[in-house]
Amino acid sequence: MDLSKLDRYGDRAVFLEAVRKKAYDYDFNCHGCSQAVVQCFLDVFEEDNTLLFMAASPFAAGMSLTGNNCGALIGGLMVLGAVFGRRSMGDGMEGIIDGIRPARKLVKHFQGRFGTVNCRDLTQTDLADPVKADAYFAGGGIEQCAGFTGEVAVFVGGLLYDERAKKKSK
Repeated sequence: MDLSKLDRYGDRAVFLEAVRKKAYDYDFNCHGCSQAVVQCFLDVFEEDNTLLFMAASPFAAGMSLTGNNCGALIGGLMVLGAVFGRRSMGDGMEGIIDGIRPARKLVKHFQGRFGTVNCRDLTQTDLADPVKADAYFAGGGIEQCAGFTGEVAVFVGGLLYDERAKKKSK
């Protein structure tokens, strides 16, 4: 992903609000928190990466409806991996660590903000149960999930924006 594409946004706050809204709207209207985050950044970077988008699909509702790790968080990790991740096995442990640093920041932020990284704890329901899922979404759950998705997009966007600013100042 070409970080220079971020230069077209007026400033950091404008960019972060744009990614928050885009990710929120994707999740609210189309569902699939992980794919909503991934597609948001594919749009930002004007990339058509069907494989990355498809790879994000099984993470909805906490890893395939299991309630485990939040799909929005996983989508954010996928985006960070696409930008900072190790490019080849030959890059060794150093390549892994360089990619993990920003990802770890995201996980720590999310856990600190919400007290958990698990979907079932965030939603307080079992989304694999159709009756419980319907009740959750009827009671404002889609807005809540889209809010988590927007929050992840903002944090990821901030990391990417700051990385671009750092590269520009060199």
